[in-house]
Amino acid sequence: MPSARSPLRCSAGTWRPAEGRESRQVIEVAIVEPPEDVAKRLRLEPGELVAVRKRVRYLDGEPFNINDSYFPLSIVRDSEIMRPEDIARGANEVLAELGYRQDRALDELYIRMPTPEQVHRLDLGPGTPVGVHVLTGFTAEGQPVRVAVTVLPGDRHVISYERQREAPNEDA
Repeated sequence: MPSARSPLRCSAGTWRPAEGRESRQVIEVAIVEPPEDVAKRLRLEPGELVAVRKRVRYLDGEPFNINDSYFPLSIVRDSEIMRPEDIARGANEVLAELGYRQDRALDELYIRMPTPEQVHRLDLGPGTPVGVHVLTGFTAEGQPVRVAVTVLPGDRHVISYERQREAPNEDA
């Protein structure tokens, strides 16, 4: 079971620790050929490159999660997204300023064993599963503009959702 200590609060792509917790992140930016699943989600042509912002987030000095965001290079070249530093207003705002406002997203959740790279980046012990959240962001016209892959170690996270019925429906 994950620790009962004060959790990390996450919402809308931001994260901050609860009071008394120390957080930091290491950011790397590269231009790469995307993994096949990312290229498919972004509807890229063969050979088309992406910019990837690879982040390892740390909480109290331990790797807490991985967040790798992929963007079509053709839309983010020469933008703030290409810098290996925190974007205070967020990458979605930068996309909007470039004319590619992310208006909707598809969220996919997978639970599986980690890849060797993920074991290394997250310093995982043997047998530790991960949750993987894949978010594909789209413009109002349906153009995919971002794929964010967040990897959550199973021994460090609780994923919870609160849902509320929008309008009473006696047939439900």
